[in-house]
Amino acid sequence: MHWLSQFITISAPFNQIVHYISGSNLFKGLPIIGLLWYFWFRDTDPKSDSRRIVIATLLGCVLAVLLARIMNNLGPYQPRPFADAALSYHQHIGLPAPESQALYIWNSFPSDHAALFFSLATGIFLISRSTGWLVYLYVFLFIALPRVYLGLHYPSDIIAGAILGIACVAISTRNRVIALYDKPRMRLQDKYPAAFQAVLFVISVEIGTLFGDIRLLLEGIVKYFPR
Repeated sequence: MHWLSQFITISAPFNQIVHYISGSNLFKGLPIIGLLWYFWFRDTDPKSDSRRIVIATLLGCVLAVLLARIMNNLGPYQPRPFADAALSYHQHIGLPAPESQALYIWNSFPSDHAALFFSLATGIFLISRSTGWLVYLYVFLFIALPRVYLGLHYPSDIIAGAILGIACVAISTRNRVIALYDKPRMRLQDKYPAAFQAVLFVISVEIGTLFGDIRLLLEGIVKYFPR
C-alpha cells in the first residue's frame, strides 16, 4: 500500500476516471449480469445446465455477500487503508475525501465487492471456460484493483473476498445442492415463465448493483425506529 500511494498524487484526471469506474454500475455489475442473461437466453431449453448454473450462481453470490457481511461485523476491526493512521495514506489528487461515515467505521476485511463479483465470474466460468477467464480478468482490473488503488481495501481483503465468492458458487453449483430446489424451480418456471423470468431479472439487477436500492430502503426505514 505504501508503494501504491506514490501514484495517487500524479494525475487528477486518472484518479477521477478510476473513481468513476469504481462507483459505476455500468462498469461493475451490469456487464456481468448481462453475460449471465446472455447464457440464459442462449440455451433456450428450460432444463439446460446453463440455466441451472445461472440460478445456482445467483444463490451462491447472495450467500457469499451475506457471509462477507457477517465476517465484517463479527471479525476484528480493520480500518480501510485511507482511514488507517499507520499508513499515512495521502489524499488522492482531484478527489474529495470520502464523505460516507460508514466507510470509516466498516471493517475492510473481507471485501464484499470481491465476494460478489468473483462469485458471479465463477458461475460464468462454469458455463464457458474461455469467457470465464476474461470475466475474472475484468473483475480484477475494473472492480478489485480500483478499490485497492483508492484505498478502500487491502489486497488481502480482495483475496479473502475472492476465495469466499469462488467457494460459495463452487458449493451452490454442485448437483446435490441444485437438486434441493431444482424441481420446485422448474414447476414455477414452467407454470409462470414470464413472471418467473421477470422476477429473476429484477433480483439479478439488484445483485449486480450490490443491493443498493434495498440497502437505501432499509436505512431509511431504520431511521424511523426509536433508538
